[in-house]
Amino acid sequence: MSGLLAWLFGNPRPHNPAQTRRKAGTGRTTGVSRVRPGSPPTAKTGNRPAPGTPTKPRRTTQPQPRATVLQQGSCRPAVPYWQLRGWRRVSSNVYLGYYKTRLGRRHGVIKWNDEYDFGFYVHDVPVAILNGPHGACFEEVKPGKFRVHFAQFPKDLNSGIFYVETLLQEAFENG
Repeated sequence: MSGLLAWLFGNPRPHNPAQTRRKAGTGRTTGVSRVRPGSPPTAKTGNRPAPGTPTKPRRTTQPQPRATVLQQGSCRPAVPYWQLRGWRRVSSNVYLGYYKTRLGRRHGVIKWNDEYDFGFYVHDVPVAILNGPHGACFEEVKPGKFRVHFAQFPKDLNSGIFYVETLLQEAFENG
């Protein structure tokens, strides 16, 4: 009969005096931490693991943006090309980075003057470009620094970087 009453009225857990302590003079009880069965004993270090136990290494750098796969019907990835290629914005109108190809890279600067006016600069242009069919596209503004002129100006920063990288790739392959 007691089993049926316990089932109907919800038998509370039997009181175990080892699991509670009375605070002196208050009448309140505090829970005592219990060790789970099968867990290794730990040193008295609070919530930290005991010294010498392996821990998960902390991430020290920020995650890098990943290239996203284009889904059918979308025209551009979520991350801009200039960020995927490692360019960084150093002020409101200046970008620094490298024009990268399979065969080499060149330091570059992009200055944004107006909504559609970008100045693309390349440092240390290969001689093969200057002597090739696109040599007229590069104007030396300082020793070793060239501004790129376009027959059809790129519509944005991303397409300009891509075009300059294509020119450099052709020069590295042919020269």
